[in-house]
Parts: sequence; C-alpha cells; structure tokens
Amino acid sequence: MSELPKVFGISMFPNVELEDIDVIDSILNVFESNDYFKPTSWGNSELVKVDYDRDEIRERINLKQPRFSELYLQRAKSIEYSGRVDLISNFRNYFGFYFKKIPKKLWPEFYELSDKIARVIKPRYGITHGFWPGPETWQTERERLNIWMDFCSQPAPVTFGPCGPTGMGTRTYFSGDILDLFGRDVIRNIPANVTDLDWGGVRIDLVEKPWEADANEVLDRWIGVMEYLEPYEVFAIPTFSEDKSSVFFDSNVAWKRYMKK
Repeated sequence: MSELPKVFGISMFPNVELEDIDVIDSILNVFESNDYFKPTSWGNSELVKVDYDRDEIRERINLKQPRFSELYLQRAKSIEYSGRVDLISNFRNYFGFYFKKIPKKLWPEFYELSDKIARVIKPRYGITHGFWPGPETWQTERERLNIWMDFCSQPAPVTFGPCGPTGMGTRTYFSGDILDLFGRDVIRNIPANVTDLDWGGVRIDLVEKPWEADANEVLDRWIGVMEYLEPYEVFAIPTFSEDKSSVFFDSNVAWKRYMKK
C-alpha cells in the first residue's frame, strides 16, 4: 500500500436542520477558520461554480425563492476538495466532502476540521476516513476486507436510507437514533479509542492518533471493531461482487425493525 492516502472523506448524516442559515454560517466559519480549507468556489449544483462569496450564499439561502436544495463548495488550491450540504431536511439529510493532496503534516488539522464540523451538525452517523491506494480487485482475504472497509467508509444517502449505517471508518461519530440502536454502553466498550463529546455524540477512532496511522494498522483495528459490533446486527450486511471489485449492502435486523416503527 502507498505511504499516503490519495483521498480523505468526511460523510455525515446530521441531527440538525442544514437549511437553517445559522447552521450554514457555522459550517462556513469552520471552513474559513483555516486558510488551508477556505473554499474558492460555490454553486447550487455540481455543474455550477462561481467564485466563493459568503454574502451571496447567505442572500440566496435567505431569499428561499428560487429555492435550491443543495449547497456545493469547492477548493482548487493546494489542498483540493469538493462536496455538498443538503438544504432541504429529510431523513437522509447529508453532508459529504472529499479532499485531495493533504500533506501529512496537515493531517491533524484535517481531523480537527472534522471535529469542528461534527460539533456544528451533530451527526447521527458520520465517518472521516483516509483512502489509501489499493488493488482494484481483491486476490487475498485481507484485500477483500480492505475493499469492504473503504466501501463502508463512504456512506451515501441512497444507501443509508434503505440499508442503514454501513460500518466504521478511521474516525466514526454516533449520536441520536443511531447511537440508541447500538446503545451507549456497547459503543463505549468498542476495542478502540472512544470519546464522549460535549455536544452529546460519541467519537470512535480506530487508532489513538489517526493522523499518525498507517494503512495496515487502520485495517487491523477495523477488523477487530467490526467483529465486536457484528452481534448487534445494526450495520448493513455486505454482499461482494463476483468480479471481486465491489461491495453492495442490505439492511440488517435492527435497521429493519427501526424502519418499521
């Protein structure tokens, strides 16, 4: 495996209303608080990119007409990223960003950015993860587990709604209904680094200092944590493709019960 992840992701399902202008202000404050992460452009779709202008974003959201459902932010400087914030509240409300070209010396600041975002949007379920380059198909059991880890560490609304949380990442957040499905005591006893957060959530780091982790250490810890949580039947059940390149998910027992309520 390569020394450095080629991509870092932050994927969160919030416990607050992202269309609230105060929440958006707080999110923008987080990005602007560090020159390495300040956006360079924004838009209301993936195809629209205009120069980043916070006042214009506030004005457009406050107007509500014409209403747009997503806020996209991009950065095209030394550290590159793109992502979106859902502005219409529903069960699958989503915050998702992917970052490229983060030098290792700035990994701690990236994980700090993740914590600051989590403090604002209070994720029911959220994952922050570094994706190391790896094989496109698995030939060994360890490679299969690595691909499974990477697939479950990029949860998306289309999967989360019907299937529930897909698994753990290098750093994982739980709060609200998802935390209740497992139970706080179960989460506190995970064989990893567990921290109760001041906003009511719980943060689980597979290793004590994720910014110092290597790929093999992360995978070893991930395997142990997933084995520990398997009996609680909350995480989505993986199905592995015949071509040994993809993972698909189906809902587990606890999620099916939850969705019937």
